[in-house]
Amino acid sequence: MAVNFHSPEGLFNTSHNLFRLYNAYSIPSGHTRSVSPVDLFPQHDFPTLVLGDLNLHHSASDPTRLLSNYDQFISSPYFDQASAQLFSLLNTPVVYTRCPFPSNHRPADLDLPFANTAVLPYFTSWNPSLPPTSSDHTTLTIILSTPLLKPPPKGLNWRYTDWDHISPLLADLTLAVSPVLPTPHSLDLWFDDCLAKITHLITSNTTSKRASSYSKPWWTPELTQLRCIHHHTSRLMRKNQPSPTLA
Repeated sequence: MAVNFHSPEGLFNTSHNLFRLYNAYSIPSGHTRSVSPVDLFPQHDFPTLVLGDLNLHHSASDPTRLLSNYDQFISSPYFDQASAQLFSLLNTPVVYTRCPFPSNHRPADLDLPFANTAVLPYFTSWNPSLPPTSSDHTTLTIILSTPLLKPPPKGLNWRYTDWDHISPLLADLTLAVSPVLPTPHSLDLWFDDCLAKITHLITSNTTSKRASSYSKPWWTPELTQLRCIHHHTSRLMRKNQPSPTLA
């Protein structure tokens, strides 16, 4: 099923007036699936998302799973076609989207979203943490937003952190007990929870920097790195440039 979203003024402040969402349920049928790779990943120059229960096991979405030859035979054509049409997988690896009710079946990552290059810059997050439903599949949230409209990260003035006040609070902070028999997913959840509590305690007792009139909310650490590379390369070019008399 395909759903079109039209934006007369341009989607995400671009010249694209059309955004298309493909939602597919690929039913296993022997050595094939009900939706072919070619039909699932068409070539479009406008923003396109492809998602659904594809019933595929692949190392890109679940690198810890021991794949059988059958799994690789079934899933490889789909991921190859997605790569050929410049689609990127949005899932976080080893975060399962299907937790079957029978305990003798292991969880799996079957609900796969893909974004083409026209929509990938606007991808913000993929989150499976919504409340559970009666289905054994997890409800997912995908957030897209315009980079220039994202609120800039709040800068903290670490020179004025009140460590005299924070130190006893850190000593009295109660953290969750680590899992007895941890899985990679449960260990990540426990670590993220502890880190979030510690980070919140420190940042809530640290004053924010005042935004300068010269600050650029669209500037990112990646742009800083690219700027350094640009100036470094320019200096090398000027240094190694041959003399006009020798050219």
